[in-house]
Formats: sequence, structure tokens, C-alpha cells
Amino acid sequence: MDAGEFFKSPQSWADPKALEETFHEDFMHLRETEMLTRDEFLEYMQTDFADATVISTQGEILYEDEKCAVFEHVVRRASGKRRVTLVCLKKDGKVWRQMLRTEEIYD
Repeated sequence: MDAGEFFKSPQSWADPKALEETFHEDFMHLRETEMLTRDEFLEYMQTDFADATVISTQGEILYEDEKCAVFEHVVRRASGKRRVTLVCLKKDGKVWRQMLRTEEIYD
């Protein structure tokens, strides 16, 4: 599964096979003040998105080519809503590095 297809399909975010196919073995995820390894990130995706603790809406691929992808979506959780922008670098056709920016949405 390519990155664009994966990001446009939140139902696949907890699927171990889709996660394995999408994220490079040397994957690193940077968010706010922490860095997650591939295993830590995959665990987060499987637990938070699988049990609906976190819900993704309004997903949109802003840009994608063979080297990078930019994805934006709104994440809803009990504490509120945030717009999340992901910038991903690819290696061997898989997501290799990923960094995000979030902003609170006040209704």
C-alpha cells in the first residue's frame, strides 16, 4: 500500500499488514517533543486508532511524489480537535521519516 492510499484510508491505520507495507523498517516519527521508533509508532496507531480513542476526519493529500508526501487531517479525541499536518520522506517506496505539526481547533 502506498503512502497516499494509506493516509486516505483511516480504517487501515490499525491493520498490521497495511502498517508493515507502508512504513520502512528504519522509520522514525517526530512529534512535538518526542521521537518514536517504528515499533512505538505502529503500536500507537494500532491502539489509539483501532479502539477509536482518536478519530481522523477530513483527510487530504496535499502533495505526493516518489520522494515525499504531505497529508493533512483533523483528529478528534475526547480532549478536543486538532488539525494535523504530516510531512513524510520516503525510502524504497515506503514512509521512512515523518514529522508533524498540530494546531488546536476551537469551535
